Amino acid sequence: MIPKYKMIYDELKDAIQEGEYGPGAKLPDEITLCQIYACSRMTVKKALDILVEEGMIYRKQGQGSFVLNKPIDSAPYEYNEFPIGGFDRSRHDEVSSKLIEFKLDFASKKVAHALHLKENEPVYEIVRLRLYDNEPYVIEHTYMPVNLIPGINEEVLNHSIYAYIEHDLNMRIASARQTTRADVSNALEHEVLGLKDIEPVLEVEQIAYLDNGVPFEYSFSRHRYDKFKFTSFSLRR
Repeated sequence: MIPKYKMIYDELKDAIQEGEYGPGAKLPDEITLCQIYACSRMTVKKALDILVEEGMIYRKQGQGSFVLNKPIDSAPYEYNEFPIGGFDRSRHDEVSSKLIEFKLDFASKKVAHALHLKENEPVYEIVRLRLYDNEPYVIEHTYMPVNLIPGINEEVLNHSIYAYIEHDLNMRIASARQTTRADVSNALEHEVLGLKDIEPVLEVEQIAYLDNGVPFEYSFSRHRYDKFKFTSFSLRR
C-alpha cells in the first residue's frame, strides 16, 4: 500500500507537471489538503517538503505554497559546501573578491532561457575571482537581469551581491538549482587560479530564485579541483 504522503506528493506533482497549477500558482493550504485527503497535517507537510526539496514549489511564511516559475526536473536534492549565496555565506569574513570583468550585455538565447527573459534584454555580466584567506579558490561568471536587480556597481561587487539584494533591495532569496560537473581548466584559470594545463576544475552551474519564484541569477562557478568539497544528502521515499 502506498503511504498517504507519497500519494499526496504524486498527485500534486502530476498536477504541477500537467499545468493544473501553473508557474506562480498557489497550492491549496495544508488544512484544505488535510480535508481532501483525510489525513493529518504532518502527512501533508511531509508531501510538501519533498516538493520543496525537488525544487517544484517554494513557501512564503504566512502565505502558503507556490509553484516555481520553472519547476526543476525530478532529481535527488543536493547540499554542498557552498550553500545558496556561495562563498559569502559559507566562508564569512575570510572571503574577498577581485573583479575581473563587469559590463552590461544583451542576453543570449541560453541566458534568456535560464532567466525567463527575452533574447537581447539587458543583463549584467560579471566575472569575479573569489579568494579565501587571500588564496584563490573560485572564478564566478554571473548573469543578472538589469531590470530586476538594479544598481549593481563595483562597490557592491567587491562585497556581497546577495547581501545587497536582500538588505538594500529588500528581496528574499529562496532557492537554487545547481548542477556540478568536471571540466578542463582554461587559460584564465591557469592564470588566476594557479592551475596547470592538465588540471581540471569543478564547475557549478546555478539558477537562483527569489521567494516569488522569479530567477534572478544564472552563474557558473569554476572551482579549483583540490579546494572543492561536495557532500550530498538523499531521502529514501
